[in-house]
This record gives sequence, structure tokens and C-alpha cells, in this order.
Amino acid sequence: MGLAPVMAEETIDLSGTWQFQLDMMGFGKTPGSELYKKDLNDTILLPGTTDQAGKGVANPARHVDRLTRKFEFMGPAWYRKSVVIPESWAGKEIVLHLERCHWETSVYVDGNPVAVDERLSTPNRFVLTKQLTPGEHEITICVDNRLKYPMDQWNHGTTEYTQTNWNGIVGEMELIADDRIRVDKLKTMPQLASTSVRVEAVVSNPDAGQAKGELMFSVREKGGKLVATQKVPVVLDKAGATVSAEIPMGADVKLWDEFTPNLYELTADLSVGDVKNSKSAVFGMREVTQGKHHVQVNGRNVHLRGALDCAVFPLTGYPSTNPADWKKIFETVKSYGMNHIRFHSWCPPKAAFQAADEVGIYLQAELPMWIKDVGKYPARRDFFEKEMYAILDEYGNHPSFILMCNGNENQGDFNVLEDLVKKAQAYDTRRLYSASTARTHVKSDQFYVSHVTGKGGITVYEGNPSTMWDKRKESDIDVPVIAHESGQRCMYPNFDEMKKYTGVLAPRNFEVFRERLDANGMLAQADEFFKATGAHTVLQYKEVNESLLRTPNSGGFQLLGLADFPGQGCAFVGLLDAFWESKGLVKPAKYRESCAPTVLLCRIPQRVYGSGETLDAQFEVYHYGNKPLPKGDLKWSLETQSGDVVINGVLPMKEIPCSTVEGIGSVKIPLKDVTKPSKLTLKLASADGLKNSWDIWVYPEAGTPAPTEGYTIAREWNENVRRDLNEGKNVLFIPRDAKGRKTHFASHFWNPIMFRWNPMIVGTLIDKNSKAFGNFPTDEYADWQWWDILNSSQAVDLTALRQLKPVIQSVDTYEFNRKLGIAFEAAVGKGKLFVLCMDVDKNMEKRPASRQLLRSIANYVGGQEFAPGTKVSLPELDMIFGDSSVAPKAVDQGNDEAIKQLLNQ
Repeated sequence: MGLAPVMAEETIDLSGTWQFQLDMMGFGKTPGSELYKKDLNDTILLPGTTDQAGKGVANPARHVDRLTRKFEFMGPAWYRKSVVIPESWAGKEIVLHLERCHWETSVYVDGNPVAVDERLSTPNRFVLTKQLTPGEHEITICVDNRLKYPMDQWNHGTTEYTQTNWNGIVGEMELIADDRIRVDKLKTMPQLASTSVRVEAVVSNPDAGQAKGELMFSVREKGGKLVATQKVPVVLDKAGATVSAEIPMGADVKLWDEFTPNLYELTADLSVGDVKNSKSAVFGMREVTQGKHHVQVNGRNVHLRGALDCAVFPLTGYPSTNPADWKKIFETVKSYGMNHIRFHSWCPPKAAFQAADEVGIYLQAELPMWIKDVGKYPARRDFFEKEMYAILDEYGNHPSFILMCNGNENQGDFNVLEDLVKKAQAYDTRRLYSASTARTHVKSDQFYVSHVTGKGGITVYEGNPSTMWDKRKESDIDVPVIAHESGQRCMYPNFDEMKKYTGVLAPRNFEVFRERLDANGMLAQADEFFKATGAHTVLQYKEVNESLLRTPNSGGFQLLGLADFPGQGCAFVGLLDAFWESKGLVKPAKYRESCAPTVLLCRIPQRVYGSGETLDAQFEVYHYGNKPLPKGDLKWSLETQSGDVVINGVLPMKEIPCSTVEGIGSVKIPLKDVTKPSKLTLKLASADGLKNSWDIWVYPEAGTPAPTEGYTIAREWNENVRRDLNEGKNVLFIPRDAKGRKTHFASHFWNPIMFRWNPMIVGTLIDKNSKAFGNFPTDEYADWQWWDILNSSQAVDLTALRQLKPVIQSVDTYEFNRKLGIAFEAAVGKGKLFVLCMDVDKNMEKRPASRQLLRSIANYVGGQEFAPGTKVSLPELDMIFGDSSVAPKAVDQGNDEAIKQLLNQ
């Protein structure tokens, strides 16, 4: 069976205590001040960073737009260690291997400069063969994290917003001694058509002597049986040799994809004279090709259900180099039905690729590029090209690495970006390439991640009450198109999360937000704000995801985000926190109902119905599983919130092939038997566990007439209202023009610190237990029946009324934390007041939910249960609403005919 593997590498572990010195003035390389020629004045533990060691400047700042580094340092930092090279290393090739430094790394041996390298995405390797002879030596390393080129402030390879612009050495640190004649690189290129793998082995021969030998290639299932071997002759000259072979994998070859992440290990055993050298590489049998509208893996269309990884590592401030950490993240991602991660403007260490290979996650890696002036600086452009080749060389064998993009939302000279794409395509055909996310689609793109194409917008940021739409027209372009950064619905922070921040980054932004909330008298509501706004984000992501699943020619989506982004203003957009751990908002199984390889879908024209209407539901199935979906019956039902079945039935389903979105059938459900305001749930399920559901609200057309006595309706705040309240009357006040903030159904986009546009709210909190909603079923968050209400309302500032808690409350931004009320009630004088800041004049005939809410509130105000527990004075209300008129108006006497009609009076 050929040569037994001989692992010729020997290593010296360099982790531990090193001498250390900060070089804040940057004079350490200056003649007369050379720090590489002397002992340093401090010590540090490596691998690690200056932040972890508490080196640098203690930082008292309390940033509100990001987490705060406890210690900051930017500049050269020096690291020095004595090593003893054993006699057995004489004649060996000796390499200093540093897995990840940040950013420029200079190496000195025994006080002499050796080499300088600059990398953000791959290991630094320095050949020190001439310098490290047997005996004791001093190795000095200078890591300089100053930005070498203009990079803006955004890319996640260097930004302070996420992983931080750290200084240090992390991951593997070792000296490696290998044979001078050795296998230096292995490249695997699966050939599915011939069920073989083509391999290239680069054999180094630095001593330049001619020699002959042989290479024995062997392939095993990873951790398992031997699959194939092949022996190849080797002829070395002064340049070494590149040896190629095509190894048959047999008829039973196991392919790699998201469902079956089968891995193989290739070993190349080199024999040249007395030299026995070996190198191994893990690979998967998979091919990636460009389909008409989809990325194809092993010839089959794939729909990418993805999330972004923006290099958020709150404990360390730098990416993990431990495969177990990444495996935990990727298994979490898959538990939420996703199959894809985009590394937004950065490239992770090998541990991420190893974990994705094992779990079955499709990765998109990127250069650390997010700039507005591409092409302006030639040296920066050269750096990006070197970084590109280094990424392809270092991680190219990993089957999970299927897409590569130059970076995020770049602007400038796209000829430069396209040149990089062409060079990458010529260099390595094992994945697809794209010039940039968003902005500009170039001819060489093999896929395009964008929020818009030439045919319109493809990214979905929020849903709407209808599900009759999709993005097929906008997605119909010449390459697979993937929706860029979908979702982005912000919620209120979870202050309980603060205790998790035990590392280098402090949640001082959380502290500021909490203090301001407390100062405005609402700290007790913090958890309510978090849960209500979080529930709304869950609702939005279901609709965002399903809209793109309904789109048959969508190439996929990249959700922003599954996890929070604690920078750029603090974007609490995730169902998971910044640690990739659940916030408790939705269980993975529930989320998979609308995001998974197979999802049942429904198209309905609206969410709110009258009892005289018919629910017309069209069912579809999205199926990107690994085998056809067998035919069978689907059970549908319309149920009450208590689980009572209003009506049910069965739909037959034919066999569904893979990689398709197909119609199943439709049902028409008359709602005439619904006699009271109701929230109903339309459910669809298969015998093998597939299920999904969609909520609707039904309001009887006539409705219960609101009482005509026992209260007055006011549209203006004036002396009449004050008189009625002082006389002990019940008043329903619906301002014609409340001086407040216009509200919106969907929560704020991304975050309100970065994007300061109206309405500057992050959601809605509803007192669902209030008797005001006796005829208006609701939860504590804004569900779809609130669509037209919240898009037609104002929230007035009630911060001064410390004792008052609104019935319907817009949740202000966590930066300012004002108390904003759409509806509230109070005991005023001898009377009782209910305020509803909703437009009841415009298009009410088209707003059944608004009509029903008004009836429900009027019934409450005119009934015996209206008993506000909070007292508010007239002067306090004058400060909010002013005095619009001292003259009585007909509307104040309850004679507003439009409102009477709305109330069925």
C-alpha cells in the first residue's frame, strides 16, 4: 500500500510569557532607540492581546455607539523571547508560524532585522533557517496595529465597532522544523464527473540540487478507511517541483454539502533519497457552479438562507481560533434553519472553515474592504491583491468556502474590483467570485449580493399585511442574486445581558441607556420594552424570510441579523445576542417553520377581515431539501386562540422535486360564522412534522354599537373638556392634531443612533390586559392588526407624567428613552379621561382595525369598568395638549357624525 506516513515536522511551542514593551511614540525602529536590540521593560502572556493583558491606556470613555475597550492601544508593540534550538534541527527548514497578528508584523533575531509582513486574514510565516542555528537565540516581534492604508472606519477586519483594532498575536505560535526537501502545499480539486480528485503538490527544494523520488498520495475518509492511493514519480530541480495526479475515488464516493458534510483526508508521502516527508489536507468532494438564478453545489440549485458574521467577539475583541467555538456558532445557525454565513468585510481563521466543513455551512469570505475610493491608493490595492491570493492559498481546500467577494458596499473604480475578480477566477476555480456587495454589478460577477438590481429592490426589510407578493421580477438578472442584509429591525436592548461582558469590552453603552431610562422613570419597564420589541422583530423576520422563500428565482438572502451587532450605534437586530446565544424570543423549532430546507407557505391578501368576507388562502411549498418530498396529504385548519377548530380540511400534495417552489392548492373559508372580534390562526401541517401558521383578525361587520351615553367625545383640548372632567364626566379625547411623534408599524431600521430618521422608535408596547381591548384582541406587541393603526397615529411625550403608564406606548430609542404615549387613561379632577392619538378622519372606510379599536375603546370608556388608577392634573395635560380653543365646538358635544358612524351609534 506504499509508504507509511512519516511526519517530519518538529515544533517548539512559543506560547507563554514574553518580554513586552509598548512603543507609543513609534521610535522602536529608529537608530539609537532600537527596541529589538535590548531587553524589554514588561511582560505579557501570549497568545493574547494588549487588551487582554491590560496594557495600553485605561479607557474611561462610555461610548454609546459601540462597546468600550477597557484598555486602548494603537501603535507598535514589542514582544521578545529566548529560544533554544536543538542540535537535531541542524539542516532543517525553520519557520516561525504566527496564526494571526494585527496588522504589520516585523521579526528580528538576535538584534538583527529579518522580515516584515502585513496580513489581516491569514497566518504570518517567516523562514528563519539561516538565523536559528542550534543554540540559544532571541526572537523579537513587533506588531503594529496602526492602519497602514486609508481604510475608512467600517471594514470588520480593522474596525473598532466589532472585533476592535487589537494589537497582539493570537492562535498558534510555534517554530516549525521541517525537511529542506518537503511537501510545501497541497491543493485538492474534486472532479465529480469522473468521481476523482485532482491534486497538486508543491515540493520545495531550497538547496537547488537535482534529485528524484516519488510521492505516494493516499485518501482516507476523515478518521476512517483508506479509499485510494496513487504513486507518482518526482523529479526535483533548483525550483523544486509541482506534482499533479488525478486519484479515482470510486463509485461509492461521498459528496460534501449542507446535508452530508462528508470529509476526506489527503496525505502526500514524499520519498527522496533518505528524506521521508509528509503533508496532509482535508477536503470534501464538492463542486460549485453558477446556475441561472442559483449557486449550484454538486450540480443542484441551492437557496442560501444566510446570516452575517461581522467579527463580533465581546470577550476577547478578536476572532476565535478554536474550532469548537465556531462549531457551536454554526450548529446554532443550522438550528435556526440556515445554511450560510457571510463574513462581512473580513475573513476568519482556519478554525471557522474547519468547523463549517464539519457542520455543513456554506461560507462567503471577503477581503477587509469597505471603502469609498477604490483605486485611489496603488499600495492599498496591491495589499488587497496579496491578501486575496493568501486567502485562496490558505483556505482554498475547505469545501465550505464556496463564495468570495472583494468586500462590502465599495465605491470608486470598479475596474480595479473586476480585475481582482478575474485574477481570482483564473487562479482558483473552486468557488464563485463577486466584485462587491451592493453598489455595482460587474460583468465578471458569478453571483451578486445586493439590495437592488437593475429591475428593482430585492432586499426585504419589513413585511406587510399581504403575503401575495414576492421578488421574482427584481431577481431576474444574469447571475444568481442574493438579498443583501435583509431584515435589520431594531429592538430594545436586554439589560440582563450586561453580566455576560466579562472580557476586554465593557457594555458601558448599556449602562448609559439604562441610566437614562431610569432617569425618565421607566426602568421597571425595561424588560417589557425588550420583550415587546423583540417579539415584533421575530414577526418581521418571519415575513422577511417567507417573502424570499416565495421567490422561485431568488438565490438566497443574508439576514442582518441572526445575532446582534453592538457597533455603528448599537444595532440590536438579532434574535441572538452578541454572544450568539438566544435572547429567549423564539425557539429554533418555531423559527424553522419559516426558515428551513422545506417550508410551507401561504399567500393571503390581507390580515384583517369582516365577518362577511371570505379568506382566500393559496398554499405553496418551498423545498430545497436533499431528496424529493413524497406525495401525501396536508391538513389545514382555522383555529381560535384557545385551540378550538373553526373549520378544517385536507389538501393532497404531489411529490415535490428538490430545489423548487411549487403551489399546493388553495382554500376559501367563509367567515360569516365569526360573531365576535377574534384572532384566528390558519395552520398547515404534514404528517411528517412540517408545519407553519399565519394569524388573521376577524371583526363582525356591524359590531357592537358603542354606548351613546355616559361619556363625551372631544377632538380639541379646550375649556369644554376641562369643564366635563371637573364635573366628573368620562371623556374620550381623540386629538385632531396631536403634537407628537408620528408612529410607524415597523420598528426602526438598523439602529436609531446611526440612522436618525423618523419616527425614531424601536417598537410598540401594548397593555394587553387593559379592558380597553375587550373587543380588540391583542398581544403586548404590535402584530399585523396594528398595521394601519400605528401608521396613522401620533405618540405624545408623557415623560413629565412620571406616574403614568400608557395603554399603547411607542418605545423610544434607547439613546433618549422618552415616554411616548399613543393612548393613555387618567383620573382628572372628578372625571376620567381616555386619550387616543389616532387619526380617525382619513380613509377610515379602508381601515377596519382602526374602526374596531375605536369601538372597543368607546365601549370601555362608556362602561362601568372604566376606572383609571393614575391621577393627572389639568395643568399637566395643558402642557401636553395646549389650549386649542376656548369656544365650544359641535364635536365636543358628541355630535361628530363621522365618529358616531364609526361607533355604530
